[in-house]
Amino acid sequence: MPILDIDKLTNEQKIRLFAYVTEEKGITYEQLGISKATGWRYKKGLREIPKEVIEKVLSFLAPDEIARVVYGKKIEKADINDLLKVINTTVEDPQFRSLLFMMLNRFLGEYVKQNTNSYAVTEEDLKLFEKILEQKSKATKEERLRHIKYAMRDLSFSLSPDSLKEYIVELAAEEGPNVARHRANTLKLFIKEVVMPKNPILGQMLYNSFKVPRVEYKYSPPPLSLELLKKIFNSIDHLGAKTFFLILAETGLRVGEVYSLTLEQVDLENGIIKLMKSSATKRAYISFLHKETIEWIKKNYLPFREDFISKYEKAVQQIGGDVEKWKLKFFPFQLADLRSEIKEGMRRVGKEFRLYDLRSFFASYMAKAGVSPFIINVLQGRIAPGQFKILQQHYFVISDIELKKIYEEKAPILLFSNPSAIHKSVVSLLTSLNTDSGM
Repeated sequence: MPILDIDKLTNEQKIRLFAYVTEEKGITYEQLGISKATGWRYKKGLREIPKEVIEKVLSFLAPDEIARVVYGKKIEKADINDLLKVINTTVEDPQFRSLLFMMLNRFLGEYVKQNTNSYAVTEEDLKLFEKILEQKSKATKEERLRHIKYAMRDLSFSLSPDSLKEYIVELAAEEGPNVARHRANTLKLFIKEVVMPKNPILGQMLYNSFKVPRVEYKYSPPPLSLELLKKIFNSIDHLGAKTFFLILAETGLRVGEVYSLTLEQVDLENGIIKLMKSSATKRAYISFLHKETIEWIKKNYLPFREDFISKYEKAVQQIGGDVEKWKLKFFPFQLADLRSEIKEGMRRVGKEFRLYDLRSFFASYMAKAGVSPFIINVLQGRIAPGQFKILQQHYFVISDIELKKIYEEKAPILLFSNPSAIHKSVVSLLTSLNTDSGM
């Protein structure tokens, strides 16, 4: 089938295509089924180029070449209305659909692959799962529903191979293999009964992406350095993913916690992240942001975020999304997109690891800086429910000030080196030089 509608091409566009094929691509007139004299007339515009000749010309060109020759290097950007037209045409026209998928595979193959590996869980999916569980005993049903509820909250209702794998690893490390095993079994059941019937290929991929932990299961995170994380941060292009990685590295919070943050929870004026929640498995308390990080977010990320929302608000509304809730998200992007961009940054640096490993990095970095395990657990939401309750009821007003001071002095920072550390290094260097010179 033709790449574009030849009847809608202007004579000038046809001449450009013809000239490009014969002069730049080296295709002979004989290959096009015409004489040299006829080819010369086509180029000079003395004779209109027939449709059958243009079809042969197009057969020698890739879609990107056709677009570049016909429309020039700069093609006008499509808007939401254009996207909806493409979707409607794709649904109604099998030939157009075939062409669209061919071009997507050619130009966005890897990106499409990464972003079609996720499944958005709907309210209908959860109702169906609850209905399926009616066949189980009451105790089993309640247990499965409890675990799927926690899983959906932690995974932000989005399932992907990477997120599932990291999630089970995190649970096994922090909550123990028993909790991780029950959660994994519940997720596998959900995928098998709900996802697979709707999307067999994706369902199988999700089902096989993680294992059910055994009791002796133990995961050892790789050693990470602050310098490595700085390099990765600088290698990430997408400002949303860059900010997501920055907050994960500098707070040691869970991926789901950071992704679920709302604008209200991120107090940039006071540098506080207000998680303040407690449950059977998550006891997040409070975290903070460095002054340099706040300034960077205000200068770079917030304008980018506002532009993104302004650009895609209409699209979210048209697909039936909760626009107001979406606009309140601190990260209004797809989690799969953020992960993909961060992974690409890691590949450029030559070191790939799980986002969950940033949590381990934060804990070990703070411990090496002399911070007590209890404070680290408070900052990362790992304290026991009883201790959490005591802190909430009696010590929060004092502890937030103390915690912030500890954080500012000890927590890792990716954007700039610690001024005090620089000062000490300079003093040490000058002392050394003075000693060597005999002063």
